[in-house]
Amino acid sequence: MSILKVNKTLLQSRQAAAALLEKMQRTVYHTPELLHEDLYQFILYKYLLHETAQGIYDISELSELSVAKAVQLEKQDAFKADSAASCDGVTSSMNKKILLYMAIQKGFGITFPVEKTAYFETTQDIARAVFEAGRQ
Repeated sequence: MSILKVNKTLLQSRQAAAALLEKMQRTVYHTPELLHEDLYQFILYKYLLHETAQGIYDISELSELSVAKAVQLEKQDAFKADSAASCDGVTSSMNKKILLYMAIQKGFGITFPVEKTAYFETTQDIARAVFEAGRQ
């Protein structure tokens, strides 16, 4: 893929994610499931997976796929290359999740309880946490 196409894809994904965030900020969602529809697309755009990962809701799998796409390897190869490679044992996939949670919290002006984030397994879990934090 050419550098121009990569830059265009990055820019389009950032713009789409920003537009979705603005929509979510001004929309009143009556259920976490309704919020999830938009938040899920936001996550896919943030992870540059909007074209390839529709229907995958496991946040760890999405993070691993995003890392693999960034380094242009198959998911299992990227995982092997990255598994606890840093001295503190944190993988790129873990870092991606943390950065995603930070972006969501900043975008919604909320804070996830630290004890909850360790148990986020799916995009639906994140949507429920955002929904609940917004109701307080």
